[in-house]
Amino acid sequence: MKGFTALRIALRHLRSRAFQTFSVVSITAFSAGLAVALFLLAQGLRLGLIRAAEPFDLIVGAKGSPYQLVLNTVFLQDVPVGNIPWENCAALSDDARVGFAAPLGFGDSYRGYPVVGTTPDILNVRVRASDPPWLRIGEGRWCFGESEFEAVLGARAAAETGLRVGDVFQSSHGVVQSSHGLAAGGGYGHKHEEKYRVVGIAETVHGPYDRAIFVPLGVLWKIHDPHHAHEDEEDGHAHEHGEAEEAHDREVTAILVHPKSYTDAYSLAVSFQRSADKQLVFPAQTVVRLFSLMGRGEAFLSAVVWAVGGCALLTVLLVLYWSGAARGRERALLHVLGVPRRTLVFISWLEGTAALLAGTLLGELAGRAGAGAVFALLSRTTAVTPAVPLTWQECLAPAVFLCAGSLGSLAAAWNGSRTHMERLG
Repeated sequence: MKGFTALRIALRHLRSRAFQTFSVVSITAFSAGLAVALFLLAQGLRLGLIRAAEPFDLIVGAKGSPYQLVLNTVFLQDVPVGNIPWENCAALSDDARVGFAAPLGFGDSYRGYPVVGTTPDILNVRVRASDPPWLRIGEGRWCFGESEFEAVLGARAAAETGLRVGDVFQSSHGVVQSSHGLAAGGGYGHKHEEKYRVVGIAETVHGPYDRAIFVPLGVLWKIHDPHHAHEDEEDGHAHEHGEAEEAHDREVTAILVHPKSYTDAYSLAVSFQRSADKQLVFPAQTVVRLFSLMGRGEAFLSAVVWAVGGCALLTVLLVLYWSGAARGRERALLHVLGVPRRTLVFISWLEGTAALLAGTLLGELAGRAGAGAVFALLSRTTAVTPAVPLTWQECLAPAVFLCAGSLGSLAAAWNGSRTHMERLG
């Protein structure tokens, strides 16, 4: 009997026992899909977070949790650890070990999109030395010109707020709840009286800063100056106290530092270890450390998935065995009509393997679809773009299910054929 004919017979048998076939395909798809989704979520999230942290060589911020500093500065989530004096940025800019230092000021938002106060130094950031600037203008111009109340929107912020070049908006104090971002600071902050004019829209960076609204750092200082609102009515009084409190008002949330070399980076890290009010972190290392802390949970989930897969595989083999046993008379009749034993075994093996292959392919598609849905939700709320490359870990589970199931199907077919032949003999 030719292989194509055997395959047709096997497929006809599968159709004639639709419920058994559906059971095998469903169980296999569920187990393989669960494993694929877990591997994709773990790998994709790790790569996506590390990629988002790549533009940030070093971050200097107030003393506190390094995870919170990275979460706020790199991913624009959670509340800031605190502020540090502007003089720290000026000192780092003059440090021989530093290529440039870009200050970052947080605290305001527009419809849940964070307002980031910074300086033209931010335009020097590159992921790698040979790469173009990390932040590039896509439409209009940057907001570091003569006019103060100007803003450049990240690609995601522009698309989801509907603001275009020339539009005006009012920011609010604090990061408020929106359908696209997390809440911080509790509830809606009060709106500032000043209005920003959109002068540009940045190209996408495929990361959290697509949600950012860039404004000159000096504007944030001016808006949060307690005397700024009364300058028109009490100009002399504001001027009298403005200079006295200028040093206090001029603060930054974090400083993005680009060292000249790896040696300089670790030298800077050592110099900040004894600081009582500041810290220096390596964002990429912090993200990796965070995943290492979560490693036990991931290992436990992996063990659960493999245990579920093992039970599912055992169930599939039992279903295949019972399916083969139910066709004992049919196989015996075919053998009496002259069909060789090895052909009967081959047909039975084809039935089981075809069902397993269908379940494995469906599981791969379902696992990727499930992980894609989670990634889409994560990207919508944080603008982190998880990577979903095809890796050997992803292919491992379906391959194990298919190979083990195929061998089990072959063993069941051979054992069933031998039992029926003994009865005939």
